[in-house]
Amino acid sequence: MSGIPVDRFAPDLDPAAAWKAWTEHLAPIFDVRPVPETHAGPEIGMRSYNLGSILVGEVSAPAQMLERSGRMAARQGVDHVLIQLYRRGTGVVRTDRAEVEIGPSDFVIYDLAQPVAITSSAVTATNILVPRVVLGDRAAHIDSLHGSVFGTASDRVAQIFGSYLSEVVAHCGDLTIQRAAGLAQAAASLCATALPNPSGDAAVTERRIGLAVRTFIQDNLGSPDLGPEMICARFGLSRATLYRQFAADDGVQSYIRHCRLAQAMRLLTAPPDGGRPRISSVAYATGFSDERSFSRAFKRRYGCLPRDVAVRRVVEPLRSGAGHQLGEWVQRLGL
Repeated sequence: MSGIPVDRFAPDLDPAAAWKAWTEHLAPIFDVRPVPETHAGPEIGMRSYNLGSILVGEVSAPAQMLERSGRMAARQGVDHVLIQLYRRGTGVVRTDRAEVEIGPSDFVIYDLAQPVAITSSAVTATNILVPRVVLGDRAAHIDSLHGSVFGTASDRVAQIFGSYLSEVVAHCGDLTIQRAAGLAQAAASLCATALPNPSGDAAVTERRIGLAVRTFIQDNLGSPDLGPEMICARFGLSRATLYRQFAADDGVQSYIRHCRLAQAMRLLTAPPDGGRPRISSVAYATGFSDERSFSRAFKRRYGCLPRDVAVRRVVEPLRSGAGHQLGEWVQRLGL
């Protein structure tokens, strides 16, 4: 019986060749640049296992800068969530909302439909890549969790998730492909359970309200009336309470605009019938009053026009090179 498919990166002995191969290997997910501390030595490496519905693996990376631009996200047309558990090393993750430090024993969450930049020291990390849809009810909160960090020091569920993920990666090489579906299902379930609430530091009541409001926003993105007045009336909130809930998101209007554009990206990259939808239809479905204002907002967010976004089933081939198998897996994940 065949084993679980694995993609491996092993560096060339020549540092320059090793760095070139490393940047090609990560090209399906990030553009990579060196920093003064970069050293592409024999200690760097990466293993990725394809469990069918998710990818898991581990990486030993040099000090580096990683970037995923809005244009890159649009060109690739994937709607996945990458979660890393730092075992060694530190980093700083930057989104258009915040800048957050990452340390050993921290999880960091990347929504690959959104831009992000990371600067890190030499890092050892465990990875899981899941399609958004696999996360069930938690998928609606990934937009808010993009670029956020949560630790395992005092979170028992996060500890369990981290331990399970590490064990799966450690033993995938000894398992048959028949085991992959069960392992993937358990990993995805633990992942969804371990994800923090978007307002994790708030009081329980505040957190419950925040989750309810965010769910309401996701359910009503197509309504042109969606805004502070509609939300306050629906939940009986004062404007001050509503604004406090979205202070970290630059206000509720900014959050709604962000969610609308993220939903538009999903509709453009993975339409139900597999074909390219009309731009005007996507604009109206996500609450924009006309195609022109939608296209302007989309370009500000993602760096390209909606018509230039790749459809999942006819996506532009990723760059070839050392990471060509990983790139194919990333593209096909969830199809």
